[in-house]
Amino acid sequence: MLSARWAVVQTAVAVSASWFLTHDLLGHPQPFFAPIAAAVSLSASDVLRGQRAVQLMTGVALGIAIGTVVQAVAGTGALAFALAALVAMYAALAVGGGMFGQGLMFVNQTTASAVLILALHKPGSGTERLVDALIGGGVVVVIGVLLLPADPDRLLREATQRLFTGLRDALTDLAGQLAENRPRRTGDEPAAWELEVGQRIHGDLAALAQARKTARHVVFIAPRRRPRRDRVRRAAAQSERLTLQANAVLSLVRITGAALAAGEHLPPPFHDAVTALAEACGALAGVGGADSARAAADRALCLLEPLGDTAAGFGGAAIHAARAGARDLLAAVRPVEAGIRGR
Repeated sequence: MLSARWAVVQTAVAVSASWFLTHDLLGHPQPFFAPIAAAVSLSASDVLRGQRAVQLMTGVALGIAIGTVVQAVAGTGALAFALAALVAMYAALAVGGGMFGQGLMFVNQTTASAVLILALHKPGSGTERLVDALIGGGVVVVIGVLLLPADPDRLLREATQRLFTGLRDALTDLAGQLAENRPRRTGDEPAAWELEVGQRIHGDLAALAQARKTARHVVFIAPRRRPRRDRVRRAAAQSERLTLQANAVLSLVRITGAALAAGEHLPPPFHDAVTALAEACGALAGVGGADSARAAADRALCLLEPLGDTAAGFGGAAIHAARAGARDLLAAVRPVEAGIRGR
């Protein structure tokens, strides 16, 4: 939340500066493209700001050019608006890709700019609108890339902690089900809890992937962050292994739920091992640290080792999944310790 508040303050400053430069200094009567460019590019997030600024400036420039040509050829009637939108979207889709392919922002900005040129047309307005958009984007580059770029270490750390918080919560809930010897859902009823856990974890993995992309982007384009380039790239690469950890926990949740639903008896050490795995994830989420996580994962392995994995039914598979989760946790301690926390 604190980072979002800081991003909001930066956006407000950029919007004000964009309006001041275009309206007060250059004397443009309605320089709405400038503050809009600043607001859309910065927004309340520090994710891929430089890329968003490039997308916006390029999209606006393309849209203004298309809108100006359509107005000269077809006027400003209803059919002209349809033609402008059609040409703008097809053009954006044709040239979009790479840096322009992040979501639909490039297409949206190109189309909106072409439409606005027709709606607010006056002689010579195309060039003025283009200057406004470039100034707004330039303010974004100065604030979001040169002066106050995102902190790549924080982005990776927060995304990793969020993932381990979700894993901890899932394992804690699973341990509670083991203590009661009953699943959250039984029989043929939909496994709503398991589905909810899977959706949350996959969402956290997607957020971590976005954090990796942004961290690499920041150390590439922001001069202030370039000294961290090698360290951040190593941390980002190491964090990719956390996908294995998340999948191991999801497998454990699914198989253990099936064992409980089938009425299979899982030995008490298995419950203690799941509890230890939850403690390890909690430590990596920020409560305890890497040493505590390593100790808890080691304890889980010690509890699971005598059990083997040859039990009939789902029990053997659950024990095997728990053991894999513990080993993945031990492997996860290193990237968290060296690449994310070691600042």
